[in-house]
Amino acid sequence: MTNWKGVDFEGDLARVVRHMPEVETYRESLQTLQAVWDNLTVLGQLSGTGTEITGMRAAFAQLTGTLLNSLATESRRKVAEDLAARAQVSIDILVRNLFERTADIGFLATDSDLCAYAEAASDSGEEDEGERQRILVRFREYVAKYSVYADILLLDRQGKVLCQLDETHPVTRSDDPLLHEALGSNGAYVEHYGPTDLQPGGPALIYAWRVCPAGRSEAVGVLCLVFRFQNECERIFRNLCADDDWAVITLLDAHGTVMASSDPWQVPVSAPLDADASVPSRVLRFAGREYLAATRATRGYQGYFGPGWQGHVMVPVEYAFETPAARALENIPPAVLARVMDSPALFSEALQLIPRQAEAIQRELNRAVWNGNVRQSCRQGRAAQGINASFSKTLLWEISNTGARTKDIFERSIANLHETVVSTILRDCGARAGLAIDIMDRNLYERANDCRWWALSTAVRTVLASARPPAEAAARLTPILQTINGLYTVYANLILFDAEGCVVAVSAADAATLVGRRLGDEWVARTLALDNPQAYCVSAFAPTPLYAGRPTYIYGAAVRDPVRSHRVVGGIAIVFDSAPQLSAMLADCLPEAAPDDAHAGIAVFVGPDGLVIASAGPDVPAVGSRLELPTEYFDLAPGASCSGIVAHAGRFHAAAARMSAGYREYKGPDDAYRNDVVAVVLIPLTDADEHATAPAPAAARSGVTRHLKGTPDDVTVELATFHIGGSWYGMHSSDIVESIDVQRITTLPGLPAHVRGCVMYEGDPIMVVDLRDYVHGERAGTPSQIVIVRGATNGQRLGLLVDELGEIPEVPVSLIQPVAGLFQGSASLVDSIVKTEGGQGGELLLLLSADKLSARLGDETGIVSA
Repeated sequence: MTNWKGVDFEGDLARVVRHMPEVETYRESLQTLQAVWDNLTVLGQLSGTGTEITGMRAAFAQLTGTLLNSLATESRRKVAEDLAARAQVSIDILVRNLFERTADIGFLATDSDLCAYAEAASDSGEEDEGERQRILVRFREYVAKYSVYADILLLDRQGKVLCQLDETHPVTRSDDPLLHEALGSNGAYVEHYGPTDLQPGGPALIYAWRVCPAGRSEAVGVLCLVFRFQNECERIFRNLCADDDWAVITLLDAHGTVMASSDPWQVPVSAPLDADASVPSRVLRFAGREYLAATRATRGYQGYFGPGWQGHVMVPVEYAFETPAARALENIPPAVLARVMDSPALFSEALQLIPRQAEAIQRELNRAVWNGNVRQSCRQGRAAQGINASFSKTLLWEISNTGARTKDIFERSIANLHETVVSTILRDCGARAGLAIDIMDRNLYERANDCRWWALSTAVRTVLASARPPAEAAARLTPILQTINGLYTVYANLILFDAEGCVVAVSAADAATLVGRRLGDEWVARTLALDNPQAYCVSAFAPTPLYAGRPTYIYGAAVRDPVRSHRVVGGIAIVFDSAPQLSAMLADCLPEAAPDDAHAGIAVFVGPDGLVIASAGPDVPAVGSRLELPTEYFDLAPGASCSGIVAHAGRFHAAAARMSAGYREYKGPDDAYRNDVVAVVLIPLTDADEHATAPAPAAARSGVTRHLKGTPDDVTVELATFHIGGSWYGMHSSDIVESIDVQRITTLPGLPAHVRGCVMYEGDPIMVVDLRDYVHGERAGTPSQIVIVRGATNGQRLGLLVDELGEIPEVPVSLIQPVAGLFQGSASLVDSIVKTEGGQGGELLLLLSADKLSARLGDETGIVSA
């Protein structure tokens, strides 16, 4: 525990709590009230009111510490989860991207044109300028599709550069050890980040592999792809940072050194950071400033975990908690919000205890004040001890008022706590929906690139342009497709077809029967009509026999004659394995949960019409079914989002949707392809109540004294009131002994239903009666007090179970009207009624007779209490 301004905070909360405006506001208010409690405690002891509030004062002080710790903990957790989520997304998005690069280098290094050029240069020791220009054109075509690359270099075994894409920064040779590693490695690629003579001027991320022509056992060169590392990091950071965001997103290497930063002025590249991915968040000192920071390692993708880097997000601690309350809650109906906030599943046990503890303390305080007023009334009636009655009643009023103010602060702060928890869930939900659609856009960007590049394969173009027999064409092309599909496992099948739409070759062995068949799908004609190598087409997401009758996307690109490039000789179709791939994207965006966890969330890709494209999670809607959500979750502009609380499948869920916006040139302004997809994430909150209504504000019922209006000369009496079964009752204060907390009641056999049993009071057994049964009152709620009454005539004491204590008003005698003979049965316990101005909430104040209670109930039970 560390003390901050008189409050003990757990762990290192004291280091950050001073920067939490809401927590500081509540601390100041509660500590101001604590000083009032101190004064009232002393005055209560001096006044002789008989109201002991020392214990309640101490309980409020203890609960204040608990509340402020909970507020601070939840505020920090909200920020920490946001930082951790962004750190996780930043590294996972990058690793997914780099996974694609590992396949690119393996396939491009086998390109027949590159292999032939490198082999010729190796064998002759000379370079053919015409061939070099042709390879340069292929490099440009490649980068036109795969725009994630800044440069491509082809080198011979000795490190001489044979061809380079970037002619503005030419490199003639290299001695980088990367080349030797690529020539001798037993892996499938070499991945290296750091300074290199291949890219003078700074560190670079390079993917390299040996170039080994078919039929040769020895490599003739090395191919290097230079990834646009800083450019890609800037794109990732831009999607995760708002314009007014103080957070800095960085990428760290395995040693904690900054490799990329969203704000290099705050955290420069190459700066060392003391990062720790094993903790949710921590306070970090950097450059003379304190930051709240979160670090995350990648979760990997298809067994690939990248070079061992980490995502790291840090925000200056003085600005970390400035985020205003989530505006998403403003549009949620009060009834729905109240229902969600009433769910115990969302809040920790400590949070759930706070309102119950506050209510118990307030109930104890109300009883103490009520009993104090009863005692004062009795003393006034006996004119004893010379106590200043006016001062005592004013003091009791102030105690009650201070209790109400304290309770109000507790209620507001607890409501704020609940809103913080719910808004955190909504924000997390939105981040997950954004991650899901970003992953999808980036993944499908690669699919558009793949089909266009493979359509440029010289071997494929040559075979389709020639009039080879079908069997020979299939024999030449099938191994090429199988090699590609072996590297790019996200496809169910790769299909080559001729200019008539007849299938020439496939990669999937179980689809060999397609060879020779003519494809009649509409996207085939669109593919054959494409007018340039940058163009591609995509089928609608619909069932197709090419995917066993299941719905999927098929990407197509035209294959052109290698000599007469304007002539289309066929096309390539790549069948995306959408069922597992899309579901895996969605599953990666959901919180970790057990497979049978009923509280686990679901994630869904849907079209603008609400029809499901893919889903992940328990009890997910079927593909092709309609996701029943309000239209605003589907009617979104590109990149726009929507969040709130919705009813789905009998439960209230936190819901967030994000419309696709594309990635780089994919779905960009210059791309003719449009396919609106919405990612929706639903996190269950609580069971839905279709008839939920906003809770009505509770009537103010306290133990304070008030006057009912009469004439100035009226004689008044004080009545102690309480609530039983939905009705307002009262008795003369002189007939009340005191109110006590509901204790363990000992049941007795053979008694009527309204007699609950006995409690021990001052050493004597007292019969306890529940008048709700006796007067057929409402059964809602649980009685919270036992009021001990005493008959004026026989002195018999009796305990009445009451739902809640009421006021102790000074009532003019003229307003009290006897009701003798007016009522029968249970109402015969009523001695008179009070002519109130509408009563309390329109209620009628019924005065019970202590003598009638003890006489009648005592006669029924045969129990007499002294």
